[in-house]
Amino acid sequence: MNNSSPGKALIVDDEKANRLALKSLLVRQGYQTIEAVNGAEAVALFKQQNADIVFMDVMMPVLDGYEATRQIKAASGKRFVPIIFLTAMSDEAALAQCIEAGGDDFLVKPYDKLILQSKIRSMQRIAALNSEVQGMYSMIHREQEIAESVYINAIQSPNIVNPYLRQAVRPASIFSGDLVLSAYSPSRDLFFLAGDFTGHGLLAALGAMPVSEVFRAMTTKGFSPEEILAGINKKLKVMLPVDMFFGAQLVVVNHDLEHVRVFNAGMPDVLIVDGANHRIKHRLASTGLPLGVDAGADIHAMQQYAPIAHNDKILMYSDGLIEARNAGDQEFGSRRLIGSITGAPQNKIFEQIFSDLDAFCGAVESQRDDVTLVEISCVQDVLPALEAHDYLRPAAHMLSGRGEWKLSLRFDGARLRETNPVPVLINYLMEMEELEAERQALFTVITELYLNALDHGVLALDSTLKTDPAGFEAYVQTRESRLASLDNGHVIFNLSVEQESTRRSILLRVEDSGQGFDFTNHVAPNERDMALSGRGLVLIRDLCESLEFEGNGNIAVARFSWSTR
Repeated sequence: MNNSSPGKALIVDDEKANRLALKSLLVRQGYQTIEAVNGAEAVALFKQQNADIVFMDVMMPVLDGYEATRQIKAASGKRFVPIIFLTAMSDEAALAQCIEAGGDDFLVKPYDKLILQSKIRSMQRIAALNSEVQGMYSMIHREQEIAESVYINAIQSPNIVNPYLRQAVRPASIFSGDLVLSAYSPSRDLFFLAGDFTGHGLLAALGAMPVSEVFRAMTTKGFSPEEILAGINKKLKVMLPVDMFFGAQLVVVNHDLEHVRVFNAGMPDVLIVDGANHRIKHRLASTGLPLGVDAGADIHAMQQYAPIAHNDKILMYSDGLIEARNAGDQEFGSRRLIGSITGAPQNKIFEQIFSDLDAFCGAVESQRDDVTLVEISCVQDVLPALEAHDYLRPAAHMLSGRGEWKLSLRFDGARLRETNPVPVLINYLMEMEELEAERQALFTVITELYLNALDHGVLALDSTLKTDPAGFEAYVQTRESRLASLDNGHVIFNLSVEQESTRRSILLRVEDSGQGFDFTNHVAPNERDMALSGRGLVLIRDLCESLEFEGNGNIAVARFSWSTR
């Protein structure tokens, strides 16, 4: 409907004289007119003729004006079709009933030309505004579709797909303020981040992009969980408004399935459940503020360790799960969640929680907050296989004749507390040698050499402590205590890259300030005897051409080679 061509008007009145009088006025306004003598006929004509404006009598046979109005409004969908009631009534209750039925205005009999003109102009303005709003809604909807596609492709798609990693996010609106990210580090550790931005919807989801970017880039390069969370925290502190923050749970499953490291910043407890009897073995509560609040937050202080066993389940969830409400405004709560876990059939915890949640919420159509649940099964297949390294295999994209080079780095005292040198060395090697296909093997070798030097050399930790889970906990606590107070000692890295005919080698020489060990009489444990310790040196020997010790055992020299043919 517009001013130059008003369109089609539907006149509904059981009195012919009233219809003729109104028709005469409307034709002068430029309208085409159609007429109905009762409400049922009006509904049928509206659906056939698609009228632009309706003039509706109240009291009519077959179907009154109230019900006819309801049906016409329903049939018009999102299109605004003004309905003006024709009435001689002045009773306020009757007029209110017209509005409740969907009427937009009144025209009192007998009809006045000037009043009719003003009401029509008013409806035309409303219709024009409605059309503009609908156009804006369509544009917003399109932008939301594009944003949702970007969100899925950039954030969710790169996540690990594995049947032993279960995850679900139920957004309270189109976009979720909850976030789940997963990736493997070069050392084959599983990194799983679950988070919850303040609020929900598009505003909350916007923060997911920088979080995903930092998480994936730093995890792929082998940075520690502390460094990753510190990077996310600093970026969010700069980017987010002061009233917005990011609660986060970062779980790192060790590649040997020995233990998990958990960082919980303002989120519900991370639960570790016995896979056999569904007993809650560990509750790892929040130990720090959400990210984005304090740029100088001590991420290291948030760290918690817990031993794990085969088929244990690690559960991560947002507060939207336990705060979900039913029709009686009751919360699902932690007690019901624990009941779902302990009462679930074998290996069906994930399904049982959602089954109980849906049964509890019942007819409630939408929740106030996003709901997220993650289940990690601690089985070998949840981790990537270790890629065997054939040190005579040609490296992908390797160019012979690159020349030889050396690099030396020394880390002293407190710097060992603050810096993880492994990603620095790996990324330098990747840039210099283009050994992308060998990244995992090299990362594993350098990590094991460094941890051996730091833990058993500088910190003087006894690896035999790790013979069982209880001993492992004691080992971890001792390590954290000694590392926190470390102000002396050193680790020195000397890397030499050499070209020998048709092969190229990296000679890795790692020296520590420890007392060393009697390497001449040292007997490597077999696989059955290693338990939770002794695996590092065996792994290095498997991946390298050679491994030797010098000095008093405080210098390890490993040669990693590949063919250039």
